[in-house]
Amino acid sequence: MATTEDELAKKQVQEAVWTWAGRAIVVAVVFGFGFFAAWLMWGVGERGAPALRVAKENLDAQLLDFKNRRVDIEGKLTVCQGRLDECNRSLAAKSAAAAQQPGQ
Repeated sequence: MATTEDELAKKQVQEAVWTWAGRAIVVAVVFGFGFFAAWLMWGVGERGAPALRVAKENLDAQLLDFKNRRVDIEGKLTVCQGRLDECNRSLAAKSAAAAQQPGQ
């Protein structure tokens, strides 16, 4: 009787081990398939790596264009500021000259 109980206990343990091993294998396969599907989507999907490379190059071109425009605008601002200072000096000089000639 002891041997049948031992064999029954051994059989129950083996069934439990196989059950949990099967569950672990199913979980591993599901996660493996998920990672594989994600890798495929990243590699060739609409929003995958090739599309992102093209988008990156477009954004780099836009960034370079914006930087060039900023440099041009800063140059124009410097020229305008210089002309404004020149006009203000000329106006101050003419105002001073007009103030010194009260008779006319």
